Amino acid sequence: MTDRSTPDSRTPDSRTVRAGIADIEGYLLWQAETDRARADAEAFVDALDWPTTAQRQELVRLLALRQLALSQRAVTRIAGRALQLRREYQQRYDCLKRRVLATALAVLAALVLLNVLVLAAC
Repeated sequence: MTDRSTPDSRTPDSRTVRAGIADIEGYLLWQAETDRARADAEAFVDALDWPTTAQRQELVRLLALRQLALSQRAVTRIAGRALQLRREYQQRYDCLKRRVLATALAVLAALVLLNVLVLAAC
């Protein structure tokens, strides 16, 4: 029987587990996007009556690749914006935290000074 309180060197930490789950989620989302792009391309090409089988396959492939390139650019742009917003909000949070701390210290100092003045007057 092993002691469960001792960490096993083979057991990943929670950060590694979260990163792994995020990787799997990203993979599954991209696979769904790939399937959607192919289905959209097939639906578009199905409306055309002139392509041969080989031309149809090539059109589906090219349209799906184009849609995936557009999706990749959109995801990259959105991820970049999310990081930018995260930095901005972190800066605002840090500034607010400093202001609250400074205000709390000023109020505490005023209370201590008031207490000293009241005690000195007695």
